[in-house]
Amino acid sequence: MVYYGYRGDYMNPIIGKCILSSEQKSLILKGINEGIKVHRECIQLLPETITKKYTPFFLSDLVNTYVANEIENNPHTQMKVMKRKAGFHPYIVIHDTIRNIFILISKLHENQYILTPSGYRGDFASSNGERLQEMGMTLEEIYGESPYQYTLPMGIENQPFCIIVCYDGKSGKIYEGALRPDQEDWIYKIDITDSIINSSDNLAPLNNYQTTDILIKLKSHVEDEIVVKLKDNKTS
Repeated sequence: MVYYGYRGDYMNPIIGKCILSSEQKSLILKGINEGIKVHRECIQLLPETITKKYTPFFLSDLVNTYVANEIENNPHTQMKVMKRKAGFHPYIVIHDTIRNIFILISKLHENQYILTPSGYRGDFASSNGERLQEMGMTLEEIYGESPYQYTLPMGIENQPFCIIVCYDGKSGKIYEGALRPDQEDWIYKIDITDSIINSSDNLAPLNNYQTTDILIKLKSHVEDEIVVKLKDNKTS
C-alpha cells in the first residue's frame, strides 16, 4: 500500500523528523492495547442487550485512560496530556513539548482509509503544511497536485504539527499519520501495530536537546524582552 509522503521503505526525511519517536510509539501502543484488552474483558462480564450504544464510547474512554497513564508515568519523555472537549465529545491531546507536536488518538476501522472530517481535528491539522514548508519541503511535495492556500511563514516554533494515532478495536490494527489541513487526504500514514519496544536498551533518544540548553534560551529571551520594554518607556 502506498501512502503520500511514504513509499515502500522510503519516507521524506523532513516528515521523518516529525513522526513519533520509538519510545513515543511504544508508550502509546501499550496504552491502546491495554485499553482494548480491558474493554474486551469488561464486555464479556456484561449481560447481553439488544442495542450496544455503550460499547464504542466505553472503548474510547478506556483507551484514552490507559494511554494517558503511560504518558504520565514516563515524565522523562517531556510529553503532557491535556483533556479537551469538542461539543459533547471528550478527547485527550498529547503534547510533545520539545518538538511542539500534538498527538490525537482516534478510532478508525481497518477498512476505512481516512477519518471523517471534524472541526477539532481540522484545527489541529491546520498548520501541518506550513510546518513542513518551514522545515524545507515544497508545497508541491506536501500537497502534490491538490489545490492549497499559501500562507505567510510564521516560524517553526509557531507552527505546531499534529499526528493522529488511529486504532481498530476489533482487528487491533494501529496506524500513525498526519492529515492535510483540508482533511481530504493524509500527508503520511503508516502501520505501527508491531512497534512496541520491550527493552529500554533499544529506545532511541527522543531529542538531542539538553535541559540546561532549553532553560538558558528561555531565560535570555525573557531578559531581551524586558530591555526592549524599558527602552520604549524611556523614549516615551
